Amino acid sequence: MQFARTVGLMLALASTLLGLYGLINAKPLPPSARLGAMAPLDLNDDGRLTPDEWAKAGRTPEAMAALDTNHDNIIEPKEARRRRPRGED
Repeated sequence: MQFARTVGLMLALASTLLGLYGLINAKPLPPSARLGAMAPLDLNDDGRLTPDEWAKAGRTPEAMAALDTNHDNIIEPKEARRRRPRGED
């Protein structure tokens, strides 16, 4: 019984130390990660989609205009996460 308790404590300690190591060495996500599914389109990883990046991905200017709610010609994370109502294509 004592052996099982000792092994359990050792495993708990090892797990805690590995978790702390992971927290210490964690790297922040790039700004483009905030774009969600559109992150691969962000070629310079600045967290915004420009018309050039949009066109290189083969997307139409009309589709970009539909997402660009503040009409600044850039898709920002809050615009990329915006969902269209059902039935709207």
